[in-house]
Amino acid sequence: MASSERTLLPNDIIEEIFCRIPIEYLTQFKPTCKQWHALLKDKRFINKYLDLVQERFIRIDQTVQIIDPVNKARSSSPIPDEFLILSEISTMVHCDGLLLCRCNKTRSRNCKLAVWNPFLKRIKWIKPMDFCSSNDSYGIGYNKNISPDDDGYKILRLFDGGLEDDERQMFGSCKPAVQIYDFKSDSWRVLDNDDVATLDWSIDPPCKGVSVKGNMYWVAHWNKRPEMFIQSFDFTTETFKLVTNVPFPCNVLDTAALSSFRGDRLSLLHQRGEETTKIEVWITNKVNEDEVVFWTKYLNVTNPNLPKLHTDQELTYPCYFIDKNDSIMVWCEQEIDDEADHVCVSVYEISKNGNVWKQTDAGQCDLGSNNDRVFVCGYVYVPSLVPVPE
Repeated sequence: MASSERTLLPNDIIEEIFCRIPIEYLTQFKPTCKQWHALLKDKRFINKYLDLVQERFIRIDQTVQIIDPVNKARSSSPIPDEFLILSEISTMVHCDGLLLCRCNKTRSRNCKLAVWNPFLKRIKWIKPMDFCSSNDSYGIGYNKNISPDDDGYKILRLFDGGLEDDERQMFGSCKPAVQIYDFKSDSWRVLDNDDVATLDWSIDPPCKGVSVKGNMYWVAHWNKRPEMFIQSFDFTTETFKLVTNVPFPCNVLDTAALSSFRGDRLSLLHQRGEETTKIEVWITNKVNEDEVVFWTKYLNVTNPNLPKLHTDQELTYPCYFIDKNDSIMVWCEQEIDDEADHVCVSVYEISKNGNVWKQTDAGQCDLGSNNDRVFVCGYVYVPSLVPVPE
């Protein structure tokens, strides 16, 4: 079919066809004709396609691995040179196919933030307002009154005031602070409101945070009380909100991993530290600002062969998602029983009936060698056509 004939197809038909094509192949159509190129850059289509893409796992160690456990697909590519120069990605947060990465060679003022779309291979560097600390927590979302397509994305940096000994020597005494970076103005500012003044809670250290419909969510705990709850940050109103309590008692040995569910709800996976034969998953109703959020037990899986998802504080915390068939897809690290302290990275599929399949070993590394674990981190990730905000 000639190019002039191809452009006679109505846009809505082309759009429906493109929505059925795996995202890995979509960018190959950009050079084909102007009509297709325009559609693949159209922000309305980009957002529509984003809602259709199945979650994957992204793991960064010596390479960038993207694992699609549903379709049993796996790809590997080199780490971008820009990250290798700084030598460490210590934190990542995911939103709409964009990864907010904290990168640093050492704990110094040379630390930088990067917003990275691994699928489009685009990176934007953002200089911090002052310094980065190992106790920083980050979030990324957008102002719902300003479309993210119009640079409505924002970054949250939450520093609780705690510094490691070497950081204290470098930075001195620092007060807790909440900072906002706005892509629209390309600038940082300190958030100063009543929420920040009464910041009497902390984000649970293992929690990686989840971005849902423009807001951030974390598992958190009170500074002076043991109760755990879900804390949110609304990037539109720039306020914190206690969303709901965690629906089960949880101790320090338990695994409590937070994820999104069907794009507009939260899910929480729980495995007790002393009981590895049971995993339960709870979900919320839609997390709208005006509705009371409540939990419903969604899955309760029992099997003596269930993997223990988190066994050691030195191992990366597991991450997971629920696929369209209600199976739990979970990524976790496990120590191998040998004298070398090797760590195996595994992906499991756990059906709602309790069946367990170990899908793949995504690699091994030496727990005792810092050089081998520089980039080790794993996250739920959605490849997307969303451009990195400029």
